[in-house]
Amino acid sequence: LIAACLIAAFPLTAFAGVLEVKVKLPLKPKVVIGENDKITIAPFAVTVDDESAANRSAKVDVQAEFARYLRKQLAKNTKLQLVDPGAVQLPGSDIKALAEDKDFWIELARRTGSDLVISGVIDFSIEDKAGYRTEEYVSPVDGRTYYRQVLVESTGFIFDIVVAIFDGETGEKLLEENFRDFKEFDQRNYDEILGLFENLRSLETQVLSIFVAQETSATRFLFTE
Repeated sequence: LIAACLIAAFPLTAFAGVLEVKVKLPLKPKVVIGENDKITIAPFAVTVDDESAANRSAKVDVQAEFARYLRKQLAKNTKLQLVDPGAVQLPGSDIKALAEDKDFWIELARRTGSDLVISGVIDFSIEDKAGYRTEEYVSPVDGRTYYRQVLVESTGFIFDIVVAIFDGETGEKLLEENFRDFKEFDQRNYDEILGLFENLRSLETQVLSIFVAQETSATRFLFTE
């Protein structure tokens, strides 16, 4: 009981009998893929928010940009054999419809000679904001504190993606993972492509954890006496 109280009171220190250490723990990939397996990155269904300011998100070919980004990351961080799927017309626009059409994935895998197929759904939206906020300022004339209204402009980027992996032999959905990121910049009309890649950089480790072993840090306590 005394040791437990000391740990609670001094979580970052070492003292007689108890030592706090940081350890790195391995995390296995979320799906097991053989080095000789071939994998196809199929198109992702893309949903666009038509109500976003000037429909800016529609100006970005999110499908092409994400496919190019994912292909580059997998080529750099894995030994997977990536196969070009060619022209593909998806059997639906949501993950439920995609998962139900097993014959589609079997045929696509057969045509491309792939063991696995990656697909999913992407939702990308952009929101420009402008408004006023109250802030304090000290007058250089009399040294008194006053309040004033200041115009604040920003751009928000929401990237929401569902990644699914389908078995090329059975068409079954082996894995479904949802990743979401929000970025806001203190600037109106921030560049669409730059905003998208800020989202992708934030999600990179999470997406790669599907295919590549990762490490995580954890705290452990050693009782030395």
